[in-house]
Amino acid sequence: MIFFFLLVIGAFLASVMVGKTFLSFDVLLDILKGTASSSQVLTLMSFRLPRACLALLAGLAFGFSGFALQGVTRNELADASILGINNGAGLFVIIYLGFYAQGSYLLPLIGTIGGLAAACLVYFIAFKYRQLLSMERVLLAGIAVNAGLAAGTLLLTVQLSKDRYSFVTSWLSGAIWGTSWAQIISLLPWVILFSAAVFFTAPLLNLLGFGEEQAISLGVSLTKLRTWFLLLAVGLAASTVGYTGNLAFVGLLAPHIAKGIVGKESRTALVLSGMVGSILVLVSDTIGRLVLTNGEIPAGIIISLVGAPYFLYLMIRQKAR
Repeated sequence: MIFFFLLVIGAFLASVMVGKTFLSFDVLLDILKGTASSSQVLTLMSFRLPRACLALLAGLAFGFSGFALQGVTRNELADASILGINNGAGLFVIIYLGFYAQGSYLLPLIGTIGGLAAACLVYFIAFKYRQLLSMERVLLAGIAVNAGLAAGTLLLTVQLSKDRYSFVTSWLSGAIWGTSWAQIISLLPWVILFSAAVFFTAPLLNLLGFGEEQAISLGVSLTKLRTWFLLLAVGLAASTVGYTGNLAFVGLLAPHIAKGIVGKESRTALVLSGMVGSILVLVSDTIGRLVLTNGEIPAGIIISLVGAPYFLYLMIRQKAR
């Protein structure tokens, strides 16, 4: 745990220091002492630091969301991007950004509403009267809804003006663009609220591992418990999508790495999942800024280069079982 905490600090410092203009430790100390140049202070306080904070929060949110989804579905392939949550949030955000505003502090709320709408659609398709909520049906419904929302998103982007089309396509690729403190402050309460709820109720996920019959015999309402964690996962992922775009596979990779180290579902694995998610987003965002001499590669693309092959590996491993 301490090792990963140090990795988070290292990735955060690298994100703050590395870029087109390198900010050394001496420069950071000068900024703290108030002796640095105005351009160095502007680079750190107005661009690098809020962007690094956003990447940190986004990784934590997607890591917690993926942990909750994999725990409640008992499926290691579950992720907010696969179940349509991210695309649902993204569709609502694109409608707002593309046709009404270029940026707003309401994006976490708009993303959450979109994610909840997608989740409700998945729930409605998967629900059967007087039957337990089947996680297999949820996953299949999520894949179908995800495909439909992705098609709708592409259809909407065609209707955008040239300037907004460029912005939206960059955002869809997972570009971290929320670089103001006001935007960080608008997102922070949502992440704290949903993360705290997942943390304090995480031990209940172990009840689902006993199997449906055993859990019911212990007096657990499976439908209520599953709905609770699905709502928390939706809230974490959807509220973050507005500022980061669709960072696919973070919620898939982070819980796997965490549970592979800890060996079981626990609060320790949950916290570690959040740390790994933050490291993934911070490192990917930093690499994306350095690869091209002009411009940058969105963090979502960097993460997908790792996540897509890993997802295929998991599918092949499940099939082999």
